[in-house]
Amino acid sequence: MRSRDLADRAGITVRTLRHYHQIGLLEEPARSSNGYRDYNTHSLVKVLRIRRLVTLGFSLPQVATLLQGNEPPPGTVFDALDEEYAAQIKHLTRQRELLAHLRRYEALPDLPPEIAPFHSVLRQSGLPDSAAATDRDHTLLLLHLIGKEGQEYLRVIYELLSHPHRASSVAAAMTAWASLDGESTSDDIMKLAHQLTDLFQPVVDELAALRVDLPDFSEPPERTFQQHTSNYLTPAQQAVLEKVRADLDNSTENSRPIGPG
Repeated sequence: MRSRDLADRAGITVRTLRHYHQIGLLEEPARSSNGYRDYNTHSLVKVLRIRRLVTLGFSLPQVATLLQGNEPPPGTVFDALDEEYAAQIKHLTRQRELLAHLRRYEALPDLPPEIAPFHSVLRQSGLPDSAAATDRDHTLLLLHLIGKEGQEYLRVIYELLSHPHRASSVAAAMTAWASLDGESTSDDIMKLAHQLTDLFQPVVDELAALRVDLPDFSEPPERTFQQHTSNYLTPAQQAVLEKVRADLDNSTENSRPIGPG
C-alpha cells in the first residue's frame, strides 16, 4: 500500500507519517519499480501501535523505547503520566470554575475574575457597556502594574466602590470618565475631578481603617503607572487624574494609587 493508503487506514496524515520516518520511529520501505514506497501490514500495525501510545500520552521518545520491547514499562512511567494528567485535570477544573464565575456575573470574559462580582453591580447601577470596557482595560493595566501582591488591594477598592450606597454614583462618574476627550472643557475636567475626589476619599479612609495596604515595591507604583498612562489616557483624563491625586494627597498623609478610572 502507498503512503496515502497507510495514513488513511491508520488515521494519521501523510505529514505525520513522514515525521515518523524523519525521527527514526518508522522504517521507510524501499521504493517499488513504479517509484512509490510500498508499505505492508507490518508497517500498518506499527503505526497503529505508535498512534495508540501517543494517544495514551506517551512522548515520541518514550514510544521509541516502548516499541523496542514487549514488556510493560516500569510503574514509574505510568506514575509520571498519571501525575501529568492529574495536573491537567486540576487546571481544566479551575478553568471551568472561572468560566462559571464569569457567566454567573455576565462579566466581560477578559475581566479579572476577582473583580467580576463588583463590576456586575456597577453595570447594573447604570454603567454602560462602553464605559465598562474602558474600565476593564484600565483595571487590566493596574493589575499588571501592581502584580499579584496588590491584587487584594484592588479587589477591596472595587468592593468598596460597589457598595449599594455609592454604586450608582460611581457608575455615573466612570461613565463620565470614559467619555472625556479632546472636546472636554476645563469645567468638565474640574467637575469630574471633584466628583471623583468625593467618591474616593471615603474609600481611601475605609482602606486605612481596614489596614489594607499595598505591599512594598522596588519602584513606586505611582511612577510606573504615570509612565504607562501617559499614552493610554486622553489629556483630559490625565488632567482629572492629576487633580484627584493632588486633592487626595492634600487630605491624607500617605498617597495611595487610585483604582478604576
